Amino acid sequence: MNKIWLQIFAAMIGGSIVKSFFPNSLVWVCVDIAVLGISYLILRRHSNINLKSSMIFLGGLTVVSILTDLGMMSDMMSSLFVLALLGWMMYGRRRNDNPKPPEIRHKWHK
Repeated sequence: MNKIWLQIFAAMIGGSIVKSFFPNSLVWVCVDIAVLGISYLILRRHSNINLKSSMIFLGGLTVVSILTDLGMMSDMMSSLFVLALLGWMMYGRRRNDNPKPPEIRHKWHK
């Protein structure tokens, strides 16, 4: 699992390096969307990862990055949004309060 996220972080770092070569903000947006696509392709290969919640998290990071690149959001505000997104991913999930496993019912239990 850690190897998968290291690959995604490597794609993000590579995208940041590519963004540093171009001064145009439209190219920055395209690079951010390409990194999101690469992340999706990496996550899709592994069945043990919750693809929906991972893509929601990465999509949120991409939106914050795009808004920051376009100048619609300040750097401080984007840092706060990223922290809020991390907090939501760690603590915001609803957990099942019932620790008892479900009762197994067979067709002869009528």
